[in-house]
Amino acid sequence: MSISSPLPGSFLARFQEIIQQSQRIAVIAHFRPDGDALGSIVAMGELLRTRFQREAVLLNRDAVPANLAFIPGVDRIKLTEGVSVDQFDTIVILDCGDLKRLGPLGFEFIQAREQRPLLVNIDHHETNTIHGDLNCVLPEECSTSAILYYMFHDLGVTISPSARDALYIGISTDTGSFQYERTTPEVMEMGAELLRLGVHVQDVNRKLYQEVSKKKLLLTREVLNGMQFSAHGQIASFLLRQAVKERLGVTEEDTDGLIDILRSAEGVVLAAFLEEITDRIRVSLRSKNPAISVSKIAESFGGGGHAMAAGIQMKCTADEALSQIHHALEQALAVNLPSA
Repeated sequence: MSISSPLPGSFLARFQEIIQQSQRIAVIAHFRPDGDALGSIVAMGELLRTRFQREAVLLNRDAVPANLAFIPGVDRIKLTEGVSVDQFDTIVILDCGDLKRLGPLGFEFIQAREQRPLLVNIDHHETNTIHGDLNCVLPEECSTSAILYYMFHDLGVTISPSARDALYIGISTDTGSFQYERTTPEVMEMGAELLRLGVHVQDVNRKLYQEVSKKKLLLTREVLNGMQFSAHGQIASFLLRQAVKERLGVTEEDTDGLIDILRSAEGVVLAAFLEEITDRIRVSLRSKNPAISVSKIAESFGGGGHAMAAGIQMKCTADEALSQIHHALEQALAVNLPSA
């Protein structure tokens, strides 16, 4: 089947114009990068190199997580510490709904709106704040990597081996290994083409989904032993306290994906994973019912994300955060699923 591109021609024309006029280009995605963020960074770097002969600087606030360090090309990603916006003509921001999610560099953008590089904003989060000089925000797409896949095709660019793997990993991870709602026939066809181009699917999937650190296994045991159910089993939650993290010696990246344990429980509609960090509480939310958008819940706390997956950073005690989140989830159930 042929895949119909959703990219506006006006976006592609302006994108090419901006890149052709730029000599110093950076590519960046949200902090705590996941597979889609990293895949997008690498793929965009390859697109700029092969189509425009531009060697972009690849950036992120945080180091590449150990479980994703196998992605070809992520070794080129540099930390933003010591980097200033005035070093670049253009910055391509990927998979980032809000400039604040870039870290300090994002705040520099906000504070220097008059003299700064051109910002190109490419994303699929429905809560995107449309913060670019040029924006391509497509909330119906499964991932930012999928948007870049269309860019390769629409611009007639051959997908290099590193871009191929990066795009596949971005699409796979943001669809839950091709399981979530936005896994459309077009998404499956993207995966199929990337496989035809040479993705070693068994090797990639083993590294993505079948290898877990011992620390994460110990942390999984904590989640299984400590998860709480409420609202007649429709809400599952877990609060990871700092003391437990210190006892197990886990890092923030060890907690990634643990909310899926809560989400997977039979009868659960909404899941919340709260993590106590030194100066804040990080909250991950998931919904299993399209009638309840956790992005709307997250927005009410200053967060954002997707209808089925969203996140929040809260400045309060862990117990206060847990109480507020529980109340919001219970309200969402009562309003959207009153007869459940």
